Amino acid sequence: MDVVSLVFGLFFVGAAVIWGLAGSAGHEVRGWALPVLLIAVGLVGLLTSLTGRGPDRDEPAAVEEPAPDA
Repeated sequence: MDVVSLVFGLFFVGAAVIWGLAGSAGHEVRGWALPVLLIAVGLVGLLTSLTGRGPDRDEPAAVEEPAPDA
């Protein structure tokens, strides 16, 4: 999982939802929606980076040495 792509994807989806709600009649979007979105996306990015799941954190495979000829 690419954390940067996940965080930016969540941000853009959330921003589109907020923009869509602000443009529709009957929904009032106050000034707290965007800061809440940024905090939530930041927390998701922080949590995914702390879990340590990814190919960069795998231990390298042990290299077997050939047996000496006797």
